[in-house]
Amino acid sequence: MASEVAEKLDAELRAFTASMVGAENPSLKSLREGSEAMGTFGAARSDVDVSEVDMGGRRALKHVPQDAGDGVILNLHGGGLTMGSPESHSRLAAHLAARSKMTVYNLDFRLAPEHPFPAGIDDSAAAYRWLIEQRVSPDRIFLSGDSGGAALALATLIDLTREGTRLAGGIFMSPWADFRLESGSYETNDESDVMCSRPMMIPLRENYCPSGDFENPRVSPALADLAGLPPLMIQASSIEVLLDDAKLIAERAGYAGVEVAFKEYDGVPHVFQLFAGNLPEADDALQSVADWATNVLTRVA
Repeated sequence: MASEVAEKLDAELRAFTASMVGAENPSLKSLREGSEAMGTFGAARSDVDVSEVDMGGRRALKHVPQDAGDGVILNLHGGGLTMGSPESHSRLAAHLAARSKMTVYNLDFRLAPEHPFPAGIDDSAAAYRWLIEQRVSPDRIFLSGDSGGAALALATLIDLTREGTRLAGGIFMSPWADFRLESGSYETNDESDVMCSRPMMIPLRENYCPSGDFENPRVSPALADLAGLPPLMIQASSIEVLLDDAKLIAERAGYAGVEVAFKEYDGVPHVFQLFAGNLPEADDALQSVADWATNVLTRVA
């Protein structure tokens, strides 16, 4: 059952979404400006140092907690691969850093439609190579992403695995990883999801992949061969349209012999982890990620 805080969020988020898409033809500029409000969903933290760095030619925000260990999380923000920024997801990253005692990098990857597929994957791979140049061991690096950012994180993780590189793991929050938009949860959760819908996501996927090749496993990494991947942590809401994307990754990875931790949270919004510090379920989810990641690193130390 959802917490009282989660129930109160529903009306507020419906108003927020309406303010972003309420215009008859909202401009890309207005949508991007509106999406930056996501950066205020969570509670601010004063115990995490945030600085700007260059990661392989792209800007990133580096979040370093007190008593940081050697674990690193390369995080790719959500926003339909068209919106969002390191700043819009900085509070989420700060909470994750503080709970995990790991350094979290929020990458400013190139956005569609100006830079369609595979630009974001290329930027993610370049950021990973930059971490290696900083002498971070691959088995201490997690690739993380929420919503559309999860598609980039999973695609990059698959590419690196095929190259023979073994990372620590992958962390996917409310992942969008099947761009066919055909799963049943687009229908069953259409009214309950206050953040996403199939009509809203159709132009986003066309921005990202103008060729329309949505069955390409690098575009829709949930359809790829997932064998050989490192451990995965996947979280989703029971009432979001992307629930089946999360389940598809978990099921196909599990069938391929990958270690998978999957949890479905009741009655919370899409990427509810953004509300860390203000929503009990978000705090519980990020603590679960932190505990899981710490355990993974302990096993490979």
